[in-house]
Amino acid sequence: MKLPTTLTLSRRSGETQEFLLRQCKETDLFKIIIFQQKIYEDVSDPGIYALVDEEDILDSLRNDYCYAVFREGKLVAFTMMIANRVSPRNYGSYVGYSPEQQKKCVSMEITIVDESCRGFGLQKLFVALREEKARSLGATEAMVTIGPDNKYSLQNLLDSGYEIIDTRALYEGAMRHILRKQL
Repeated sequence: MKLPTTLTLSRRSGETQEFLLRQCKETDLFKIIIFQQKIYEDVSDPGIYALVDEEDILDSLRNDYCYAVFREGKLVAFTMMIANRVSPRNYGSYVGYSPEQQKKCVSMEITIVDESCRGFGLQKLFVALREEKARSLGATEAMVTIGPDNKYSLQNLLDSGYEIIDTRALYEGAMRHILRKQL
């Protein structure tokens, strides 16, 4: 998909809205930090979501792939993908992948959507966008972590062809499923 692009998306109810999808830049860092904090504060169960620290977001803005969706100029959705590089942030490292295997594996680190924009398919759009980018980078596998109680997001990933390969404590002891998909 060529970015930036304007998308017209609909909810099942028939409501239609227009969104701008683009790759993020370093200058978006503080917008992303503020948006992430707002989403975290609005989540009914904070255990389903692990905040990504500013240093890691900045690292991804510089070395990975970050995408944002805007509605009427306001950030309403954000996602990151850790490129297929050797890094402690590559989820392949969580399951013992060698450096060679990590170079074939991307990590879908975060997806957050403002409550007012849920139901437009933005999460599934982000999954498809990141997978397309991963394939273009030569990755053959994608991994993601998700809280077992994050049922909506978990179902989106399962519907997108991901499978649970492990469940363990990550992110300061929070339980997470590790999911994988062959690309």
